[in-house]
Amino acid sequence: MLKKTNLSSGLFITLLLTSSCALNTMLKKAQQQKLSLEPSPLELHGDSVRFNFSAELPTNMLKKGKAYSLNFNYKYSDQKLPVGGIKFNYLDFPEQKKVSPKISRKFAFAYKSSSMDKGELMLQGSASNQNDKAKMSPEVSFAKGLILTSQLIQDDFTTVIAGHGYNPLPEYYPVTVNFNFDQGSAVLKVKGAEEPKKGKKKTKKAKAGISDIKPSNQQTLDAYIASRNATKTVTITGMHSPEGREVKNSELSDQRAKAIENYYRGMMKRLNYGTKADSIEFVTKALVQNWMPMKDTLNADTSFSAEEKKSVMDVIEGSGSYVEQEASLEKLACFPKLLINIYPKLRLGQTEILTLKAKKSEAEISILAKAISEGTAKEGDTLTDKELAYAATLTPIMSEKEAIYLAATKKNDSWQAHNNLGAVRLEMARKAMDQNERNKWVDKAITNLEISRARMETAEVYANLSTAYLMKADWTKIDETFKNSQKVSGNSEAKRVSNTVKGIVESRRGNYASAMNLYSNGLEEATSIFNKGLTQVLKKDWAAGYATLEEIAATGSKNPLVYYVQAIAAARQNKEAEMSAKLKKAVSMDSSLKAKAVSDLEFLNFQTKPSFQDALK
Repeated sequence: MLKKTNLSSGLFITLLLTSSCALNTMLKKAQQQKLSLEPSPLELHGDSVRFNFSAELPTNMLKKGKAYSLNFNYKYSDQKLPVGGIKFNYLDFPEQKKVSPKISRKFAFAYKSSSMDKGELMLQGSASNQNDKAKMSPEVSFAKGLILTSQLIQDDFTTVIAGHGYNPLPEYYPVTVNFNFDQGSAVLKVKGAEEPKKGKKKTKKAKAGISDIKPSNQQTLDAYIASRNATKTVTITGMHSPEGREVKNSELSDQRAKAIENYYRGMMKRLNYGTKADSIEFVTKALVQNWMPMKDTLNADTSFSAEEKKSVMDVIEGSGSYVEQEASLEKLACFPKLLINIYPKLRLGQTEILTLKAKKSEAEISILAKAISEGTAKEGDTLTDKELAYAATLTPIMSEKEAIYLAATKKNDSWQAHNNLGAVRLEMARKAMDQNERNKWVDKAITNLEISRARMETAEVYANLSTAYLMKADWTKIDETFKNSQKVSGNSEAKRVSNTVKGIVESRRGNYASAMNLYSNGLEEATSIFNKGLTQVLKKDWAAGYATLEEIAATGSKNPLVYYVQAIAAARQNKEAEMSAKLKKAVSMDSSLKAKAVSDLEFLNFQTKPSFQDALK
C-alpha cells in the first residue's frame, strides 16, 4: 500500500512538472503575441473610458487542455479596478497550428473621479490548466493616463425674455372723417367755415346760434385740427355716385377731394399752424367710374333682399361700359331704393388722417416703473402691462429688472411676467460667486418658471427651464423639459436654446452624433459654436472641428480654449506648424494652459519637439 502510494505520489509530481513546463512554454511563446489598443492613450467620453483591444497569438502556442488569458486592471491612487480580459481556449482554435488565434473585444470602465486621470491600464497574461491552475506573467503597464478633452465642453446659460409687446418707435394711427356732397356738387356742406365779413350783420337765424350747429363729421374734423396733433399725412379720396350727370363730369371726384383739402388748410391758417402745416403731406385721390365703393355699400346694406343684391351685382359685374351699366341699373325694379339708400352714400369725400400716437418718454416710463416696483407710485400714476414690461429693458441693473418683473407678476399674473422674472433670476444666479447663493436664485427661478408654465406652455419657458436645470446639472430634468419643448411651437430663439442645452448634455454623455444634430438647430453664438467644434473633434472629425472653431477664432475670440482645441485638432492631423501656432495663441491668453499642455496626452507625440517647446515660452 505504501509502495503504491509512493508510486502515485511520484506520478503526480511528474505530471505536475510536465504541466508546469507546458505552461511556462506557453508564457514564453506569448512574448511573440501581437497586441493592439484603440484608442491609445485611453480617452474619456461621457462617463466612461472605452477601448478596443485585439490580441493575436503565435501559431501552435496553445497546448491541449490548456488556455491562455490576458486580463486588465486600471490602477490609480491606491485603487485597483478590474476591467476584464480575454481567454484563448485550446478547443476554440482547432486550426491554431497553422492559423494564429485572434480575439478582439470592447472594454469599458466607469470614470469615478479626477484621481483616475493619471492612472495606468495594467495587463497581465496567464497560462492555465483546465482546473484553472495558472502561471502568471509579470503585470505590465499597457497605457498610461487618460485624454480628458471631452471635459472641455462648456455650459451655455442663455435665457429668453418673453416679448414686452411695446413699440417704442413712433406710431401713427388713422382718423377717418367722411363728408357727403349733394348730387352733382363739389360744394362742401359745412357751417361756420368762414367768419362774417366786417360790416355784414348776422341773420336772426345766425344770431340764434342755429347756423353754428355743425354736423358731427365737421365737429370731429374741427376738433382734430384744433388739437394740433402731430400729423404725418392727410389722404383725401373723392368719389361720386353712378348717376348720369355725375358720370359726365369726370372732374367731380377730384373737385370734392380738393374742396376738403382747402377746408383743412383754411382751418390750419385760422388756427395759426405756421410752419407746422408745412410738415403735413396732403394726398388727394379721385375715384372715378369705379364700382368697388358701391359693391361695399350694397353688401353692408340690410334693406335689400338677396335677390335684389344679385340683380345689381349681375349688372355691374357684367359686360358693357360704366355708362352702359349705369343705364342698365336704372331699369331695375330696385333702382328707386338705390337712389334713396345707396347713391347718397357714394357722393363722398373720405378723409384719412395719419396721426402720431401719444406716448410717454422712456424717462417717464422708467420713473413710473421704479415707483410702481417700490410701491411709492401716486394714485393715477400707472403704466400699461406693455409699458411696465418695456421698462425692465431700460435698466441694466439686474435687481431693478427683478423688481419691475416682480411688480408685473402682481399686476397681471401673466405667463410672460413670471417667465421674465424667472429669466432674470437665472441671470442673477449666473453672476453669483457663492454656490449656495447661486442655488438659491436657481430654485427661485424654477418656481417662477413653473408658474409661467402653468399659465401657458411656451417655447420660452421650456428654454429657461432647460437653462435652470443645466445650472443644477440635472440631466434627467433636461431630458424631460426638452421632450416637452418639442410639443409647443413659438419663439424660434427659445427653440434654439432648448436644442443647445440638450446638445451640451448629449456631448457630455458622449453621444456626439446626436449632439451635432442638436447644435445644427441651436444657437449661433460663441459658446455654442465652440461646443459644436469641440464635439466634432471628439468624434474624430478633426478637420471639420478645426474649421468650425476658426469661425470664432477669425472674429478675435477672447476664449483661449478655442485656440487650445484647435491645437488639439491640428495635433491629431499631425499638422505640427498649426498645432504650435494655435497652442502659442492659447497660452498667451491663459498662462495656466502651459501646465495643462505639458501633461495633456493629446500632445504626447510633440512634447519633445522644438515647435511644442517654443509654443509654451
